[in-house]
Amino acid sequence: MQLMHFHTLRSGVQHNASPATERALVAMERILRDLLNGSGLFDSVEVEHTDDPDQLVVALCQFRPNLSDDRVAAAIEQLWEERVRYPFWEIHTLRTDDGYVEFEGATRESIVGRYATVDLVAQRAPLTAQSVP
Repeated sequence: MQLMHFHTLRSGVQHNASPATERALVAMERILRDLLNGSGLFDSVEVEHTDDPDQLVVALCQFRPNLSDDRVAAAIEQLWEERVRYPFWEIHTLRTDDGYVEFEGATRESIVGRYATVDLVAQRAPLTAQSVP
């Protein structure tokens, strides 16, 4: 999805619903952290929740230097689709560049439910002597 279209739809849900509770954000934060750490793709993972409605859950990761941006983006998208997002509604967008992946997502739990937003940035870890096979 194009970034401008994503931001328009995210704004629409933000104007028509309340943000997720802190308890729900902590749960989403924990799930995302566990999935990213368990994926085997990342050397480091930091996940927190914030008060910013555009990024209620934020994550910063470093992915292994031998991985392509596209592979990392696809894995993040799959985790979101299968395990993180609420089942009722979601939108997301991905941007990749050389050594950089950014994922933004928004999800709502029901027609009258609350929403959560995620902003995840993954950067390629620097190549070190330990990274070389």
